[in-house]
Amino acid sequence: MNPSAIFAIVVTVLAAIAVVGALIFVIVWEVCAIRRILADHRRQTQPPGSYWSDHAALTAPHRRP
Repeated sequence: MNPSAIFAIVVTVLAAIAVVGALIFVIVWEVCAIRRILADHRRQTQPPGSYWSDHAALTAPHRRP
């Protein structure tokens, strides 16, 4: 067998392994991101409208007795 053909086969196999590895990495990353988003969504205790009332930029000054 020609050495250039062997080299081409080896490069092709290594490229295929890299593509499959990258695909597996992306799929696992997306599954973890979806699970994290769902877990954060389940842990929400406050209604969405109360955020701005709790974090107001301007507040009334406290009265001294």
